[in-house]
Amino acid sequence: MAKKVLVVDDDENTRKFLSAALVENGYEPITAENGKIGLEKIMSEKPELVLLDVMMPKKTGFVLFKQIRREEEFKDLPVIMLTGVAEVLEDLDAESGDTHERPYDALREKMRQAIKEMKEEGLVKPNMFIDKPIDPELVISKIKELIGT
Repeated sequence: MAKKVLVVDDDENTRKFLSAALVENGYEPITAENGKIGLEKIMSEKPELVLLDVMMPKKTGFVLFKQIRREEEFKDLPVIMLTGVAEVLEDLDAESGDTHERPYDALREKMRQAIKEMKEEGLVKPNMFIDKPIDPELVISKIKELIGT
């Protein structure tokens, strides 16, 4: 029986893209378009791994990650967080031009703070962060490393 991998991302194209890569590599993809539905699917489907977008409406990836880690049943569930932050930061860098502004510092600081809070709460950080655009080979190799085939 194929291992279940939950893809939680508000972008439909990302969900479809990752689902196709998962099927091609023998996994059973389950999808959710936001953190609220993602939590419901974790409870009902019991996936072996979660691919979790950081920035989503209704419940961010960090909020969902904290909820997962607080549940005894799911505290060891492998989680790979997907982030478009690197791409956003590049766009902001390009927009800042030759000014000495660093408009992305606040965004970086918020991410650092979220990770710090997780550590202080005794929550380990996700197994990995992967930047968008997603390299499917990298994602699949990390999944294989974490849960096998």
